[in-house]
Amino acid sequence: MEITFIDGTVKEVDINVTAMTLFKLQKEKVIDGTFLKGFMKADVDLDPISTLQALYAAYRQANKKDYLKFEEFLENYELDIENDMPIYFAVISKKAKKSFQENFAKKVAGTGKK
Repeated sequence: MEITFIDGTVKEVDINVTAMTLFKLQKEKVIDGTFLKGFMKADVDLDPISTLQALYAAYRQANKKDYLKFEEFLENYELDIENDMPIYFAVISKKAKKSFQENFAKKVAGTGKK
């Protein structure tokens, strides 16, 4: 995809925005919580950066020796709220963690994988 500026200059755009781009733009105050909350479900009042931090913590927990540093992780990860939110709640809540594990076990059982 591309955009055209007033002077006629055409530039490419990439709609697959990485977590790092969002993180940097928030730090630069280019985007704010209102924009970021657009990634969240309407009934969830949570900053996506918090979600990314929990996701990274879970990633590090599972990958203790061979892992990406936080900035590399953000550069290589595209927000996926349907996937990220259950992980976030599983990290911060025992009840959510139990529910996540049960649902994951059901999904795995349904695919024939163990």
